[in-house]
Amino acid sequence: MARYSFTPGAGHRFEVPLSDEPDKAAAQLKGRLEDLGLTHDHFRVSVEGSEVTVSGDAAMQEQKEKILLALGNVVGVAEVEDRVAAGQEGLAPRFVTVHESETLGDVALRVYGDPAAAGRLLTANHPVLTDANEIYAGLVLRAPAK
Repeated sequence: MARYSFTPGAGHRFEVPLSDEPDKAAAQLKGRLEDLGLTHDHFRVSVEGSEVTVSGDAAMQEQKEKILLALGNVVGVAEVEDRVAAGQEGLAPRFVTVHESETLGDVALRVYGDPAAAGRLLTANHPVLTDANEIYAGLVLRAPAK
């Protein structure tokens, strides 16, 4: 079980703000997973204040990481507790937070030492991130090892 921090003022904004009612907020977040094509019958999402807990089984580590990011990169979410089994339990996600005025190339330079690796970051974060120009300060991204 691990916890990941997110910037509660940054991220996806629902048409109706994330509900103060835990069951409604969980339904909104699970709907986001479904909208992104990241849903699985065995996922459970619960919300307490600005903290989200996700549990269940993911087919692959990559799917698990994308689920964590899709839930955490939402306005109002400060932390995601990871209780998802992915069959690759020894692997820990590598997440990076976008700094003020950074481009995806800047993040790639910081993480990989090469701004040309921006395409790799874009691919690694799809469908949560679909355009390199959509990044903003506070966004948390997957940064798979080389």
